[in-house]
This record gives sequence, C-alpha cells and structure tokens, in this order.
Amino acid sequence: MDWAELNHDLLRQIAKKLTDLSDFVRFRAVCKQWRSAVHPSDLPPQLPYFIQCIRSSNSSFDFQFHPLSFDKTYNPTVQISSSPEDPFILFGSFTGYVLLLFRKTPGLILNPLTGLQVIIPIENKNPFMPLYFGPSCSHEPNLVESGIDLVGYPNGNVVPKVILWRYTNSKWRRIAEICYGYDEYVASYSNGRVYIVSYETKNIRVVHVNNGNTVSLLPEVSSDQHYCIVEACHDLIGVREFHPEQDLYKYELYQRKDSGTNPSWAKVNDIGDQMLFHDHHFKSLCLKASDFEGCKGNCIYSRTSSSVNCYSVAMKTTTQMHLFWPRLP
Repeated sequence: MDWAELNHDLLRQIAKKLTDLSDFVRFRAVCKQWRSAVHPSDLPPQLPYFIQCIRSSNSSFDFQFHPLSFDKTYNPTVQISSSPEDPFILFGSFTGYVLLLFRKTPGLILNPLTGLQVIIPIENKNPFMPLYFGPSCSHEPNLVESGIDLVGYPNGNVVPKVILWRYTNSKWRRIAEICYGYDEYVASYSNGRVYIVSYETKNIRVVHVNNGNTVSLLPEVSSDQHYCIVEACHDLIGVREFHPEQDLYKYELYQRKDSGTNPSWAKVNDIGDQMLFHDHHFKSLCLKASDFEGCKGNCIYSRTSSSVNCYSVAMKTTTQMHLFWPRLP
C-alpha cells in the first residue's frame, strides 16, 4: 500500500484528530500529497497552553509551553535585547503571541516559536495593564499581515483611560482612547467592548472601543468583589473570584438575564458544555469542552505557581491536576 496515495478526504479526517500542534505539523511534513490535502487553516481546535518564561542570560529568554492534554513541554529559547536588571512581566497568549513588558526598555509582542518581535508603543514610566492583544481581523490567521490590536490601560497617577493601538504596515497608530472616571474600574474587554464598573453604583457601562460610544448599561454582577465578564456562546457570564485557600481558587458565576428594560444577573451552577480558563487578571476565555477529547464542561481551569486547578461549578470543589513541568535550567 502506498501511504502517499491515501484519499484526501480520509487524510483530512485523520488530521482533525490531531489536537497536539506538533503532531499536526509532523503530519503535514510526511510528503507533498499529505501537505496538499491539509491546509494550515485546518488545524483542529487547540486548548490553551500554560506558559512560563525566565531570563537565562543577558539576552536570552527560555520559554516553556505546556499543553493541558499532553505530558510534554516545548522549550524554545529567544534572543531579546534587554538588561538583566530590567524586570519583566509576561502576558498572553493570543494566536501564538505573547506580550513582554519591561520596566526600563520598550515592551514587545513576541512569537516564541518563530522569534518574530514587534516593539509596542508604550512608555515605561507608568505600569500598563493589557486587556487584549491579537489580530485586528480574527478570521485572518497571519497576525502581523492582518494587523495587531493592542488594548489596555496605564496604571498609576494618570488620567484613567483605555487605549486601542493598531499595528499595520510596520507602524503603530493610536486608533481610539476611552476615558473613564476615578470612581470606576475596567472589569473586562471582549469582542471590541470594554466593561467599565462604577465603584459607587456597581453598574456596568459597556463601551465600544472603536468610537467610545456606550452600547448599553448593565446592573451590578456582585456587590462586594471585583469580577470579570466573559462572552460565552453569545451570552455574558460574570466571574467572581475568591482568594485562594492553600492555593485553591473558588468562583461564583452569574449569567445575564434579559427582561426588557430591566436586565439582571442570576447566579448559576451550570454552564453546560462550556469551560472557562481564568488567569487571575480579571480575564477569562470560554471554550466548548466537547471540542476537546478528555476535557470536562461546567468547569473553570486556572493555574497557580505550582499546579493547574480544575474547579467544578456544580460541586463547588477544586481539584489539583497533574502538571508535567520540568524545571528550567
């Protein structure tokens, strides 16, 4: 039997089962016929990777990528011009890119696998909290060619505002700027909308980031804790996080209920097939568990310094998962 002559439809069906990115790459590298049968855009849905990064030398950073569903790691080393005394913070990842912010030198958006780096237009004098960085056109797989959007806000003694930058044709442009009050805070960003919460009334302003217009007003999710808001299956979910006990986080979830002119939030113990990935920076990602073999719905996954936790929304219990995470040298 000549394996190179396998039917293209059969090859595509096989490729759909390759949920590990490295297996997908090896599959397309077998021969020209297999590569032509499966396009890079046919990549099956990917679970988020857990990332750690350390500075290994004056100009090198070691990354570790750990996929949730496999006991393996990927360990690329990237050359970055930065002083060893310059502290850094790692954010990410979106569409394969991470964001590195430094105290003294310009930050950058980085693809650790290809080494591609794009310096970001942020001054270092004020701490910066990113809300989103990723493709301007979500349907376009090439992040740099389609344009990069960077959304965030500066911390410190500055006028509170959310800023949208866009990188196209090798240049950054400031597209929009949304000012908000000192009596407000930013709860989340999702699909072009910023969710701004009033400390006093707890009400939520939903503001379109491109034009600064208030799209809608929502009532409070929870009266006594900060929370984030995530869009899930065309609905909104409020995620309230409790401080950990012995490194185990707990959560409460609220779902938006539309009732004419009086929208409200209802506490829920079941989000069905959905699973949330929460990063403790008031940001969450929602995926369907049925798209990934071995994953559980109605759960919240998060990572601490020592483990990956899986919180059951129905049982209100947290399970520490095994994490194959070798020490970096």
